[in-house]
Amino acid sequence: MTSNNLVVTQNKNVLQDVAPPARVSGKEIVYKYIVFLPLFIVSISIALAVAYINIRYKIPIYNSTISILIKDDKSGKGGGDDLILENLTSYKKKTNLSNEVELIKSVSMLSRVVNMLNLNWQYFNEGNVKKTEIYKGSSKLRGTWIELLDSSASANVILVKRLNSVYIEFGPNRYKKVLNGDIVDFPFGKMRIFFDVNEMNKDSKYYITYQPTNNVAGIIVGALSIKQLSKETTILKIGIDLEVPQKGRDILNALVNVYNNVNVEDKNRIVENTIRFIDERLTVLSDDLSSIEGQLQDFKQKHGIIDIETQSAAEFTRVNGYETQISENEVQEEMISLVKDYVLKPQSKYTLVPSTLGLQDLTLTALVTEFNDLQLKREEKLKSIPLQNPIIKTLENQIEKVRKSILEDITNLEKRVKLVQKGTKNTYGLALEKLKAYPLLQRELLEILRQQGIKEKLYLFLLQKREESEITRASTIGNSLPIDPAVSGGQVSPDVSGIYKNSLIIGFLIPVLFIYLIDLLNDKIVVRNDIARATSAPIIGEVAHHSSQNRVLVVSNKDRSVLAEQFRILRTNIGFLLGPNIKSPVLLVTSSIAGEGKTFCSMNLAAVFGIAGKKTVILELDLRKPKIAKSLGMINEKGITHFMSGQVSAESLPIPIPNTDNLYIVPAGIIPPNPSEMIMDVRMNEFITYLKTRFEVIIIDSAPVGLVSDSKIIAQLADATVYIVRQRYTVKKQLPFINELYTQSLLPNIGILVNDVKIGGVNSYYGYGYGYGYGYSYNYSYNYRYGNDKVTPWSKLKSLFKI
Repeated sequence: MTSNNLVVTQNKNVLQDVAPPARVSGKEIVYKYIVFLPLFIVSISIALAVAYINIRYKIPIYNSTISILIKDDKSGKGGGDDLILENLTSYKKKTNLSNEVELIKSVSMLSRVVNMLNLNWQYFNEGNVKKTEIYKGSSKLRGTWIELLDSSASANVILVKRLNSVYIEFGPNRYKKVLNGDIVDFPFGKMRIFFDVNEMNKDSKYYITYQPTNNVAGIIVGALSIKQLSKETTILKIGIDLEVPQKGRDILNALVNVYNNVNVEDKNRIVENTIRFIDERLTVLSDDLSSIEGQLQDFKQKHGIIDIETQSAAEFTRVNGYETQISENEVQEEMISLVKDYVLKPQSKYTLVPSTLGLQDLTLTALVTEFNDLQLKREEKLKSIPLQNPIIKTLENQIEKVRKSILEDITNLEKRVKLVQKGTKNTYGLALEKLKAYPLLQRELLEILRQQGIKEKLYLFLLQKREESEITRASTIGNSLPIDPAVSGGQVSPDVSGIYKNSLIIGFLIPVLFIYLIDLLNDKIVVRNDIARATSAPIIGEVAHHSSQNRVLVVSNKDRSVLAEQFRILRTNIGFLLGPNIKSPVLLVTSSIAGEGKTFCSMNLAAVFGIAGKKTVILELDLRKPKIAKSLGMINEKGITHFMSGQVSAESLPIPIPNTDNLYIVPAGIIPPNPSEMIMDVRMNEFITYLKTRFEVIIIDSAPVGLVSDSKIIAQLADATVYIVRQRYTVKKQLPFINELYTQSLLPNIGILVNDVKIGGVNSYYGYGYGYGYGYSYNYSYNYRYGNDKVTPWSKLKSLFKI
């Protein structure tokens, strides 16, 4: 046996060279998916059809944009008009783009746009699938409220045009005919409806919808997008996505106009408050001047004074200088008093303080400017947040703090002016002592004239400031400038190319995922490479799949079918496996589990040896579940178990198989209770020795080695082992067990026979795509076919995709 094993070992290399392990190639991977080409075509077709339906019936959305330049007032680049506003009213607005974006997107801002464009009303024409908006549909259809019971309620009116008349649908099968300009009563109010029958399509439905202003503004906010072009610029790009491009452009243009108007109103707040304050003071000063002028007229008439100054020109000039100083100080005191009274008024706590009106104190001017800025900021915040919000409270605290600082500064300024006035009056008193010689009338006259001069200067000063404020208000412009009018771009939704591309990808990936899951869940041997990767045992042959279930012996003397040729190849490879020195080889045929075709392969392997002229015997040693004798109709024949129990002799056991030359069978006999112990009996060795004297080849059909120990026991008497593996049936996890049997020599000279092989189709044994070339040339070019199967183009096509 040692010399025989050496020869077998040398010949294993020959077998491995004949059938090397397969490698997964790129072509195999491609063909793995190509065989499912119909599935790919169906999946992609369905995906593209769904995409087409989606695009066909989805309402297209268009994008409209406008770019505006937000002028930065801090930099002084807004133009001369902005500088005039800053110089006259100390009003300086600091531009914050984030605040401007939120202001533009605010509901209050867009509500003005809705009211300006009358967007509360919408008109639709309903088709078979979708409704199309009729923008500015006043020529075709228009509605207006006569009476609205609930201003917060939405209204939806359906107009159905039939033949040459128009009907309103109030419910299922409830219609009312209307004429152009009719008033229709609805649960939510009375509506007057205008339409032109000639411009309305026959048998079409038209909708008139009304929504409250805030609802429409909220919808526009959702469709609006605002972004800064870059961090280095103050240009904002405003976009809106709507069904009607013209509507989008109108909204954007109106939004820019409304935004500028709001900014102009904001800037004019302080100017208007200043003008209002000046008007109030001018009324008071006008009354004071009239009273003083009346006193002067009465005084001169009563005392007959014409020009008293000529009496003491020189002294009077000196005194007049002091009087001028006193007058100017009194003007300052008067203005300080006016501002102080205004700030102390409770109702002026959260109103804008007028300009300092010429007070020469920079600190007071700065405090008043800061106070007005805080007031404007508080008013702006109250538009979007409640009064009790901590932000409002913080602003109010800041306002109160600045207000106290203003009062403190006014008090200090008042003290300074009074101190200066006191010194001037003292000097003036000394000068007056020199005029004691002048009549008392002179003093009275001078007092009247001085009061008159004070009031006249103050009156003229306020008139000048009022005119300047009016000029400022008339020249105020918004702080934004549209670079170009709004324009509409292309369609943004649905994205036709994107939808088709995604559908194509999805339609392609679904079959890929399906095929991947099939491979992932498959635990059976499919391709030759599955065996080659898991075990180093040589593959000595393959037996093709055949559809005839009742055939037992498929090999005959003149049979040229694929199966017959494959068993002939197996016979040749077994010769390499055994070597030339074994005269009467004993071949053990086994498998891992039942159902792998062990009995079928044993019978046909024996038959192929028989037709080669070698006297062959099949030994049915699967004592637990024998099948060969039963399949040949030898049910009651004496068998091995009868010999082991001494009931029959060895010479009487071999039975010739009908219609097959040189082929005999030794049935199993009755099923024993102890198969393993019976096989271990010394009589089994004697029986095999006897068979070697009569037969040239002994085939042992044994039990599956993965289930019982019978095959391992009988293996001691065998020269080689034909291990059956069935494609699409044997589990991959059984292959390491076969490799263990081979590497540890637990069975003699193992050679693997792959049964039930499919060469073409999805489960091709040689890998995906191999069967297209090899399978067809082998099966059809040489007319090796099963039985009387006819080859037709349709059968070829089906064979490509069979599973």
